[in-house]
Amino acid sequence: MTKLYSVLFSEHVLKKFERITLIASIVGFLIHLLFVGLFNVGWIDFDDPSLFLNPVNAIYTPFSFILIYEIYILIYYLPRSFTTSLLKQFEIIALVLIRRIFGDITKIDFSIATLSDQVVIQLFVDLFSVLALLTIILFFARISRLLKKLKPSSADESFKQYKKQLAAGLILIIIAISGIHLADYFAFTFSGTHLFRGMENNLNAIFYKDFFTVLILSDVLLLLLSYGLTKENFKLLRNTGFVISTILIRISFSTQGIYNSVFILTGALFGLCILKIYQVFVKGDLSD
Repeated sequence: MTKLYSVLFSEHVLKKFERITLIASIVGFLIHLLFVGLFNVGWIDFDDPSLFLNPVNAIYTPFSFILIYEIYILIYYLPRSFTTSLLKQFEIIALVLIRRIFGDITKIDFSIATLSDQVVIQLFVDLFSVLALLTIILFFARISRLLKKLKPSSADESFKQYKKQLAAGLILIIIAISGIHLADYFAFTFSGTHLFRGMENNLNAIFYKDFFTVLILSDVLLLLLSYGLTKENFKLLRNTGFVISTILIRISFSTQGIYNSVFILTGALFGLCILKIYQVFVKGDLSD
């Protein structure tokens, strides 16, 4: 698995994946626009036309490819840093929220909409959530950089190998989950029937529920391994807090409306507070 990690996450593969993501985003955007045009002139039809009613919906496709790349980067950083991995989770959620905003806009008929309409309220909630989450990401990244200067990483080499093996296994599981959800989504779009029982067609939740569930399990496994390989108790407490942050984000995909944003921001803010407390501890420890 370590060799597989070296192959899947080499610098060459990373740069190649960046290029593929760029090309796929542009081509996917143009193809989606084409389908929107064909649907609106009545040349094609879909059982679920929600993504083909408005040209703005075409933005969903390039953002989806960018999210796939961000998930790859998250797993890429997993063996390197628990903190950076959580930061990437926040960035992924921010992209999901931004993509959802474009969906919110297409649901509103601005000629008759009022501020009391649920869709308008949801738009403002999502806009606020993005701004708040980006602010949290800014402070989280700043504290993370300061911590690297104060206390460079000194992880056990065997622990790094365990994390690489876990990352390689995680990417294989993610590929399998992606294939299942993609096949089910297209089946539902064109036939109105799910391929697998219990699947749903909510673009803001599909895949991400399973992804964050797998991510939680992998984080817990890393946490258990770290308990046997490190004596830094406060760092273990920090990592435990990070797992709680991930769990809160996972719960957000099972909620709707304002509660969804509340769980996302609570999870991100909790992770930021944990990191800030750890920074204060490190400063005090170094001064002693």
